Amino acid sequence: MSATALLASVADMQITLNDSFRVAEVASGSGSLRQLPRDAIIGRPWLELVRECDAATAEAALTAAVSEPGTAHRVDLALVLGPESEALPTSCWLCANGTDQTIQLACIDLRGETNLRQQLVNAQRTLEQDYWSNRRLEARYRRMLEMVAEGFLVVDDLSGRVLEANTVAGSLLELEAGALVGRIFPVGLDTSGNRALTELQREARSTTGVVAGEVTTADGVTLAAGVTCLRQGNETRLLIRLAAPSESTSDLALGGDSFEHAPDGILITDQNGIVIAANSAYLEMAGIQDEQQATGRRADRWLGRSIVDLDILLSNIQSDRPLQLFSSLLRTELGAQLDIELSAVQTDYIGKPVILMFIRDVSRRINGEQTAEVHLPRSIEQITGRVGRVPLKQLVRESTDVIEALCIESALKLTQDNRAAAAELLGLSRQSLYTKLRRFDIGDSEDTAT
Repeated sequence: MSATALLASVADMQITLNDSFRVAEVASGSGSLRQLPRDAIIGRPWLELVRECDAATAEAALTAAVSEPGTAHRVDLALVLGPESEALPTSCWLCANGTDQTIQLACIDLRGETNLRQQLVNAQRTLEQDYWSNRRLEARYRRMLEMVAEGFLVVDDLSGRVLEANTVAGSLLELEAGALVGRIFPVGLDTSGNRALTELQREARSTTGVVAGEVTTADGVTLAAGVTCLRQGNETRLLIRLAAPSESTSDLALGGDSFEHAPDGILITDQNGIVIAANSAYLEMAGIQDEQQATGRRADRWLGRSIVDLDILLSNIQSDRPLQLFSSLLRTELGAQLDIELSAVQTDYIGKPVILMFIRDVSRRINGEQTAEVHLPRSIEQITGRVGRVPLKQLVRESTDVIEALCIESALKLTQDNRAAAAELLGLSRQSLYTKLRRFDIGDSEDTAT
């Protein structure tokens, strides 16, 4: 193979310059460069084809090639081969011919390499952004982990070693948080506590919820524990929460047995309506499977026709002014609505105010009364007592009927049950009066008119 053929197979473009450094010939074997405007290139000074910022480098390479005929000189620069074309990055070898004073240029198209480098830079920037985003996320996670009042541990399920632990967890277990990381868990518990936590971990692996229980430390202190299993790819992590007895909500204010076995629903919230604890009767009433599904949520998810009911309830509860027999609705998880009576009181727990709500399902009682009741409410007090159970339009309509019935009864009393005089006093015909008497079931509603 001749040197010319070898050069043509290696170079994407070959340029021949005459003794005045103008383009004499152009040859391209690359498919991407075959559409070059050869006619516009031939005859032009080569330095005019070089990008302006690379002109000094190109001129120095020409001078070196002319001073050393037969020696190839490499230079990397960008060529602008047309007025509308983009700069073409190339790697050029220049070699001067000592016999005819021409210069041969072999150029390799570097666009592929440039694109690859640009992709590498973009990927590196993305990695940097992800890295700093993860660093900020990790900083927030660690700050929040130290802010909570409960102990939290992250345990690798395969090795059983503690990966993360906050300061509270270390203090509850009588160990430093740094001493917990890397150790096999459970640690700091007595024999029964180890068995209890192992059982909680076993149950957590078979469910997606939080498995709650109690464990005992080596010093005999009982801690409330919650374990949940988190699977990420091929890794499994156990998230363990530990709380001191004073932070456990199961015994809050009422005692465990009284709270859990009360016949009426009991809901405990903070002053903003966030649920702290709920007993079994309330969970069953609302159709909630697990207390963990209720805690941490605002009570108006279930209580009231809208958020207005809960806001009114909370604004009317004071430590010295309990709320009694508040009529409202309970919206269950299944979409049903139950008529309820709610009594609430504010009390202090561990120096913080909490709201205790006692909820009774009265839908059967209300339905029974509505079925047996054939008379309208007999007073405005009875009407206002139905606020929250009956729509406003119906209450207004019933109020009008009650006022009309009371006026008729008053007219009959004033006329000593003389219906003709009562009709005249009310401005009604006797037939209209008899119709209203039958409608409202007032006195002897038989038509005694002659």
